Amino acid sequence: MTRDKIRLGIIGCGGIARGRHITGLTQLKRAGLDNFEVTAVCDTVEENVSAAAQYLQREQGANPEPFSDWQECLTRAPVDAVDICLPHGLHHVVGIAALEAGLHVVVEKPYTVTVKTGRQLAETADRTGKVLATAVPHRRMPGQRAVHWAINEGRLIGQPRMFFTEYTQWRPPPAPPSARAPSQTGAQSGAPAGPARTNWRHDRMMGGGAGVIDSGFHFLDTIRYFYGQPETVYAELRAFGPDGPAMRGAQIAEERENAAVIMISFENGVAGTWCWSFQIPGKETRNSVIYGSEGSIEDTGYSDRFSVYHLFMHVGELRRLDGTILSLGELEGRMRREIGPDRVQRLFPNGVTDHFATELWDFLDAVEHNRKPEVDGWGGLATTALVESIYESAYSGQAVKVADVLSGQTYHGWQRDIDDYWSQRPAPKLTRRAS
Repeated sequence: MTRDKIRLGIIGCGGIARGRHITGLTQLKRAGLDNFEVTAVCDTVEENVSAAAQYLQREQGANPEPFSDWQECLTRAPVDAVDICLPHGLHHVVGIAALEAGLHVVVEKPYTVTVKTGRQLAETADRTGKVLATAVPHRRMPGQRAVHWAINEGRLIGQPRMFFTEYTQWRPPPAPPSARAPSQTGAQSGAPAGPARTNWRHDRMMGGGAGVIDSGFHFLDTIRYFYGQPETVYAELRAFGPDGPAMRGAQIAEERENAAVIMISFENGVAGTWCWSFQIPGKETRNSVIYGSEGSIEDTGYSDRFSVYHLFMHVGELRRLDGTILSLGELEGRMRREIGPDRVQRLFPNGVTDHFATELWDFLDAVEHNRKPEVDGWGGLATTALVESIYESAYSGQAVKVADVLSGQTYHGWQRDIDDYWSQRPAPKLTRRAS
């Protein structure tokens, strides 16, 4: 490795790191985007570290140093930047420690588990002058880029007015984590499989919630990307069990929500609904449409069970009042022609369209050129505020202003115990011993 390359450490080598981040980095290398080298990998599970290191050596020719403790990695590893792929509750803890240690940071979604912890992380990046990026890959998919362009630049559906995204389905309750087979996440792109999944997502302090904050973080970032600043939220969340009444209101803090009926309004006048559950038997519902004054754009990829969270991954259709119909692929082509080759190169560097690869390139390029990434810590915090507005509304039974949640003025109770927990476990002050 040449010393002028960014030395990158991967902290957390579970499924998302092996199956998406590390393979995305390989795509960058193959496309000639070679301003980095993975020099360290860290995980408490030895098999994860070994699998990641073997893949990196085979596919990238890298020889990363292995670590089992993230604090040791931050102090001893030969790195300039770290990619944090840890359980949600640790994002701000490790992120703050890394920034204080003089390292650049990209953190997996969700950004953090509360507004307070997210603000601490963003403020630390500002104070230290280091790059902090929030990993929100789905806005970088060709489909979402095209829809964003169609709404905000091409104005192909006129003034945006409303959106409706609904998905209901019956799925048997998941087996306990200990009963699951070893995870095969990461088998794509030649990435190795790892050991069985753990159940940290079921821990309120570590996971921060269920579908709203986890996969839902992608959807909520997307609608912010499409429509701008959200204004008001009213939410009803439920935790349906096999028997007995559903938990609701403040009771949802005791269980992971598995159903949501949410209404969101935006400062530009757009209003929409986001409704989903995988615990409703009978007729299944699929609907995801954006409406404007002159037409609509529909995500027609309803066979994908994640379509309620990950918009415009595969197929879609634009319909205008004048009779024009464009497929998602045709819309992507029109966007590319309209924005020109320079912007296409910025969005899809060297032709790379994998959304995890391009989000990591944005971070690495921001580090190299000392610029702000597309979604920095404050951008991640804005989506976190929308996440927590949903939880606070459902908890209190009232509509809430997103700005009040972001400022801390609305704090009915959903976040309070999580913040109390993490305030007793602050990020350690570390001294780097590696150059």
